[in-house]
Order: sequence, then C-alpha cells, then structure tokens
Amino acid sequence: MTHEKEESRLEHTLKGYQAIRMDEEGKKEIHERVMESVRQPEKRQQWRWDMRPVVSFMLAGLLLVIGGYFLATELIFSNDTEKSLTVEDENDTEAVAGGVTPYTNLEKAASAKLRTEVHIPFHADVPLRTAFIIDDGYFLDDERFVGDPVVATFVYSTLEAGDEEEKSEELAKLLRGTDLIYGEFLVNDKHMVGLNILNGETTHIDRINYNLIGEEKSIAGKTVYYNYLKHSIPDTFRISFRVNEDVYAFYFNAERVSESYAYAFVEKSLKQIGE
Repeated sequence: MTHEKEESRLEHTLKGYQAIRMDEEGKKEIHERVMESVRQPEKRQQWRWDMRPVVSFMLAGLLLVIGGYFLATELIFSNDTEKSLTVEDENDTEAVAGGVTPYTNLEKAASAKLRTEVHIPFHADVPLRTAFIIDDGYFLDDERFVGDPVVATFVYSTLEAGDEEEKSEELAKLLRGTDLIYGEFLVNDKHMVGLNILNGETTHIDRINYNLIGEEKSIAGKTVYYNYLKHSIPDTFRISFRVNEDVYAFYFNAERVSESYAYAFVEKSLKQIGE
C-alpha cells in the first residue's frame, strides 16, 4: 500500500469518527475510560515498585525476630546456668557435681591417717580452718609414743588464727599430742563448728558411747543424738550419729551460732555424706 493511499484511508477513518454524534454524558464516559486506561499501567507499576522495600523490610524484621528469639534464649539459659553455678558456689553447701569438693584431697589424706573412710562436709559460708588427727599415744619423760589413730578433728570458722594463739597454753597442748594435717590451730573461743570423726575400731567404747548420748531426733531421714552441753566452755550444741561403725559428732559454739543453724548445718552435711 502506497503512502498516499495510507493517508487517504486514515483521513477517511477520522472523518467517520467525526461523523459520530455524542451527547455530553457519552463524551464524559469515553473520556473517563481513556483516562482510566492511562492510569491503570501507572498504578500497577507503582504498586510493584512500592512492594519491594515493604517485602524486604518484612523479611528483615522476621529474620530479626527469629534470630533475636534464639539469641535471647541462648543468653537466658546461659545466664541461668551461670547464676545457678554462682549461687551453688557461694550460698549452697551441697556437694559439687561429681562429689568433688575443695576438701576432696584432704579427705583422702585424713582417711589414710585415720584408717577409715572420712567425709568432710563443704560449707561455703564457713570455711574449714583446721584439721588434725588424735591418736591414743602417750608421753613418757617428755618422749611421745604414738598409738593408733582414734579421732580426726575438723574446725570450721569465719575467724582466722592470730599470733596470740601460737603462744597459748591451750594450743601448746594440742601441738604435743596431735598431727596437724591442714590449716592452723584455733583456740576454742574462735571455733564456730567442730567435727570429730571417731574410728569405730580403734576408739575406746566408752568414748564412742559418750558421743552418742542425747535426745534422739531425725534429720534428713537420719537418726541423730542431740545434746546441749551447758557446762562446757563455751556452751555447745552437739549433734552426733553413726556412719557404719564410725561416729560423727558435730560441736557448735552456742555463743556464735544458733540452734537452728546447727540443725541446718548437719542436714546439709548428711546430704553430702550420702549414707
């Protein structure tokens, strides 16, 4: 088709449209449809363009929430563990995991010397200050003859030994007749808790019976013997019990600790001994 014919046909078509008569309402309707068709692609394009940052933002937020949840969970459990581990070390006197305490090596040494199994309770609020072994030996002309080991003694206190104690007569007697295996000697006034472990095979029966005199009570499911020694220096709460053939006798300085503290101390000690 030639260029002249094409122009002639287009002109003819336009004239045909011009011949169509429309009222004002029809023209308005056609105008709105035309404008709507023009706006429609713009709307679609604009909608697609705006959704990209929105979707990206939503995905980033979702990842942040999920990641934050796992991170927060990890931190919470980690903090709880650290907190439980801190609380157990500072405030609780239960045995450390696996039965290992700061006194585990001392237990082995004391067991070897006393010739029986020794359990030394660990209490974080009151540290162990002194440990020594007493035997049934004797002195003859200032010469000491060593006998069988009969008692292992452990002293707990928040007080430390001082220079004045090294010169006391009380400590001088202890130094002659005992085998110090841990810490330093304390005079009785500084004791808070003392634990005597009597070897059931080597200790005389009278001494064993004396340490089991008292009112029968039950602590942590164990039968114990309670006695308030009012005429000792200082006044003392004694709570004792048997562990197999041996005797464990706890002595509490009544001027420094309460009776309720004594019961709590023994209860936690029994859980560690785990008989």
